[in-house]
Amino acid sequence: MLMITENVKGKRYKQLINLLSKHCDSFAFVENRQMMEIEEERLAYIDNLITDIEGHLLERKIQREWETTKLAGGTAFVFYFQLNNTTRQFLKERSNSLFDWISPELPEDLMDRLH
Repeated sequence: MLMITENVKGKRYKQLINLLSKHCDSFAFVENRQMMEIEEERLAYIDNLITDIEGHLLERKIQREWETTKLAGGTAFVFYFQLNNTTRQFLKERSNSLFDWISPELPEDLMDRLH
């Protein structure tokens, strides 16, 4: 697993998304349930955010751990998507930086997955 510790921004962020899309077939992001004030409202916000790519949603799971994190307590929703031209554009249009994937504007823990 590759961990990126610096904030990749602008043109380099878009290049990173392009590179990962050549080597990965899916990606995921996380919504920590402990951070949700009103779960139904937050999930509605996320559903609205992903309207353009909802057809590429592979699954939404409630998990305690995933590739980059293990929660000490509580659970999170992990949204898994196909990584393709449509979702790659979504990732590049919704953010200009890897570390901008953070609540409340965007989900957190953006990760690509090799299969």
